[in-house]
Amino acid sequence: MPAICLVRPPTIYAANNLTTMYTPPLGVAYIAGSLKSAGFEIQVVDAVGESLDTRHLVGNDCYYYGLSFDEIVETIDPETKIIGVTFNFSFEYPESRDLAKQIRERFPNSLFVGGGEHITAVPIQSLEESVLDVGVLGEGEETMVEIANLYMENKLDLKSVNGIAYKDKNGDVVVNPRRQRKREIDEIPLPDWELIPVENYLDRGYGFGVNRGRSIPLMASRGCPYQCTFCSNPSMWTTRWIARDPDLVLDEMQFYQDRYQIENFDFFDLTAIVKKEWIISFCEKIKARGLKFTWQLPSGTRTEAIDGKVAKLLYDSGCRNMSYSPESGSLEVLKRIKKKIHPDTFINSINAAYNNGINVKCNIMVGFPGETYSELLETYRFIIRLAKAGAYDLSVWAFSPYPGSELFEQIKIQKKMVIDDKYYNSLRSYADRNATVSFSENFSNERLRKLRIIGILLFYGTSFFVRPYRPFKIIWNLLKGKQESRAEQGMVNLIRRKLMSSRKQVA
Repeated sequence: MPAICLVRPPTIYAANNLTTMYTPPLGVAYIAGSLKSAGFEIQVVDAVGESLDTRHLVGNDCYYYGLSFDEIVETIDPETKIIGVTFNFSFEYPESRDLAKQIRERFPNSLFVGGGEHITAVPIQSLEESVLDVGVLGEGEETMVEIANLYMENKLDLKSVNGIAYKDKNGDVVVNPRRQRKREIDEIPLPDWELIPVENYLDRGYGFGVNRGRSIPLMASRGCPYQCTFCSNPSMWTTRWIARDPDLVLDEMQFYQDRYQIENFDFFDLTAIVKKEWIISFCEKIKARGLKFTWQLPSGTRTEAIDGKVAKLLYDSGCRNMSYSPESGSLEVLKRIKKKIHPDTFINSINAAYNNGINVKCNIMVGFPGETYSELLETYRFIIRLAKAGAYDLSVWAFSPYPGSELFEQIKIQKKMVIDDKYYNSLRSYADRNATVSFSENFSNERLRKLRIIGILLFYGTSFFVRPYRPFKIIWNLLKGKQESRAEQGMVNLIRRKLMSSRKQVA
């Protein structure tokens, strides 16, 4: 009989979303691994993985993918004492909150705990508006184990637990001091994939990165040393970057190869390549062990450490796809958002990666507060340079003030922004090809939508002009059922959604 049930809610996307990715829940697997190592009986309800072919209409313009709320409630063991719900992305918060409420109606006496990026960013509102008893802030493994131990021993004094927010006897939300980041991250138990329907993902090659076979997520480091004003990382992970021992990372990878026949690894690191020495050592150890697999950095990485020598090592070790996030080509914008890079560094690194066979995707963001048309023109010129340097794909996102970020706090105060469901729903527009919500004083919603399209057209127009074989290669890969780029991944996702509609699987 499981004492604890961890729930990964369905994932939600706008109907016209550019990408819809089904990824195994790495964060939930880490929490499950720590709780199991501490001796607890665990149940995991991965609503996405349990029902990958089902989607449900939300309002008029969104779908959530996975089990229905009723199915999730029915799946939870009736004797469960602690129920943990993950709240990762703020644009999913309203539905996750409503799911927790429905679960609570069936389990009124269980302890309800929430965790993830959103809870960490806005703990007071999250607890005030939801049925949660406790919110875990930041890294959750040690905190969740402490809560579970105290609760099971009838000694749960929430005032004594660092790294949480909770409701006191009067219903007021109390935020305790943050728990110190764990420095010895190699001591954190590995993710427990046995409790998750991981084969459902593996059989189809689902993952965060490009489909290169049976893929599983991995983390080789935690945190990011930078303080970009649009990013929520400082509130979630702090700015301390801690890398794991490369040998232990490879031990984990070999275990997954033996256990699940893994062919590709998607690294979920916020900033995987910070220290040049670490990545060189990692690549050389792959070669020394004679390991054969591909691996990707779909979340993004820094460029400073990637020169011709490192790029060759990356490719030889199996790295095939990387994402870079320059965000802007304007030095003034980069300075304002505290993005400590120079556009020329990006161009040199992309060229080195391209010359060594690595497929690179870049992320640009437009509509920052204060951004002008002249600064946007600088970004357009930079986009053209990215295409000429060899970058294969580009996304042009609309800036959104994300909870937990420095810009979010500024805009919330300056514009007296109301943080409600309408605001959270607006965050879904960042990747919606038909709808864009602008938070810029210089660009309207419709103007910003058109400016995004112009940036994408500039990139792919330049890319296909400089390398005219690329569109034919994309078509060939699609016909062969093969993926090498994020554009091909997006097209496959679009086709999949069209097929789901034709089969009338919409609830």
